[in-house]
Amino acid sequence: MKNHIKVNGKLLQTNKRFSQLKNSQKDWIATELYKLYHDKMKERRTTRKLPPDHRDTVISSLYEQIQNREIWIPYSEVKKYVFSKITKIVKSFKKQFPELSEEIEANHAILSDGVRCNSN
Repeated sequence: MKNHIKVNGKLLQTNKRFSQLKNSQKDWIATELYKLYHDKMKERRTTRKLPPDHRDTVISSLYEQIQNREIWIPYSEVKKYVFSKITKIVKSFKKQFPELSEEIEANHAILSDGVRCNSN
């Protein structure tokens, strides 16, 4: 019982792994993660990985939602899970929002060409 604490009359395992969650909990977390990350990508108008500060914002809001659903898992496990899924999330963004992705890529190309022209 050294890896358990009692919170609100419930016994919680302090070293729980993501793989130990129920499938319905894992599915819900994955769905929420994709939604939050895609929303942040749309807000930042990017088709690439988010910078660390924005990524941490996504992880924090996801963890807050997990706590609201009363799913107990350590923050470090959630963070590790998010890092393992970032590449898949970015690829799925391009598949799920092809028109938006092309528009963003075109805007980035125009901006980078403008920067190159001005620096010469």
